[in-house]
Amino acid sequence: MKLESFKQFLDYQLLDTGDGYRLEQWGPVRLQRPDPQAIWSKSLPALEWDKASAVFVGSGERGKWSKKNSVPQKWEIYFKPDVKLVAKLTPFKHTGIFAEQAANWEWMTEVVQEATRQGRQLKILNLFAYTGGASMVLTRVGHKVTHVDASKPSIGWAKENQLANKFAEDSIRWILDDAAKFAERELKRGEKYDGVIMDPPAFGHSPSGKTWKFNRDLPKLLETCVSLLSDDAKFLLINGYATNSSALSLNNILEDKISKLGGKIEFGELCLEHKIKTASNDAGGRTISTGIFARWQN
Repeated sequence: MKLESFKQFLDYQLLDTGDGYRLEQWGPVRLQRPDPQAIWSKSLPALEWDKASAVFVGSGERGKWSKKNSVPQKWEIYFKPDVKLVAKLTPFKHTGIFAEQAANWEWMTEVVQEATRQGRQLKILNLFAYTGGASMVLTRVGHKVTHVDASKPSIGWAKENQLANKFAEDSIRWILDDAAKFAERELKRGEKYDGVIMDPPAFGHSPSGKTWKFNRDLPKLLETCVSLLSDDAKFLLINGYATNSSALSLNNILEDKISKLGGKIEFGELCLEHKIKTASNDAGGRTISTGIFARWQN
């Protein structure tokens, strides 16, 4: 099992964690956000924490942002010099960017690098694609992404990211739909993809009101997505958040569905690393787990 962290994210830093919170730098904006895993003590002095422009008080739908200083309604941050993302303060403590996913963005970029170098445009299916960090990264290196999400506001935000990166209007195929139903229709249409990304919630509803449950519905969706892979497919990635599944369970189901294709499977936890060193880990700072993943590459 791997503990995976990104190598570089230009405008993001995890400064500290502890006492139920994270202290993060998002470009020019410093934020305090709850993290129930951070049951240890803070490492940085209160002076550094007090520099936060905003603090999220509470959790989920029961919380709100308390702004100490002026925070823009939205602002741009750089993942790489040629990839920008639009950040905003949402009512659910998020910024529209899950920084730990940068580890997967780096991995995907590496997996498709040969095709990128050859100028071959791969077809990528991004399900539950949210604000489109992965869509932006793969579009930047020349591939064609079909971006699927059931939330109209999320797709609107992803289009803001497209605009911020000055991509052509037709550079990304936008689909407002239930991810599982769309995948099934694509299979019936005989469509094939060279890569599939899925980031399903633990629980959710489609635009038609159908309920999604991670443990119940993921096996069928994964089976469909494996059938959508082209003969020369490069990768398939599953992310998991706020679910009672483990990284090992994702690995097991991925093995069940994709082992006939050969290739390599990795699984583990996505992590964020402190910028600073701590007494507990003077080699590189403390690490906090943020989610689970399993991924296949051909």
